[in-house]
Amino acid sequence: MTEKFVIFSDVHGRADRVRELVSRHRDASTFLFLGDGLRDLDGLDFSPVAVCGNCDLFSTDTPEELFLDLGGKKILLMHGHRLSVKSGLDRALAYASARGADALLFGHTHLPEEAYFPEGTALSDGTRLARPMWAFNPGSLGEPRGGKPSYGLLQIRNGQMLFSHGTL
Repeated sequence: MTEKFVIFSDVHGRADRVRELVSRHRDASTFLFLGDGLRDLDGLDFSPVAVCGNCDLFSTDTPEELFLDLGGKKILLMHGHRLSVKSGLDRALAYASARGADALLFGHTHLPEEAYFPEGTALSDGTRLARPMWAFNPGSLGEPRGGKPSYGLLQIRNGQMLFSHGTL
């Protein structure tokens, strides 16, 4: 059985695009929200698994990061602002690796990104990844940089992860 997770971030006032995304992917197991637009989710008829971003700091109930087991894979969700993902992924990768994550999901940059880092990848602080790691950013539904509003899909089947991007 394949589990399908829809990943989105950086809504910034575009609840209409969230509604469209939900409408397109009613078959999703879960929606994963990576921050910046928690208020835009109020009143919608679904509840995503969510972390807060730098524009959501008003929320005391929503965590800044979550560590999930999805289909046997360890997934770390964060917005990314606290680990300066706009300046590179090394700090966030080291953080996720130290926690045993198989994948890091982040937002904040408003740019879609998918990268695989094999075990032993050297990081700027001189450390190396102890295990392979996926890093995935769905881009932005509300304020995309250099393109159309984007989101991500994660499909997990038989312990294998497949990431992809979609646009509205």
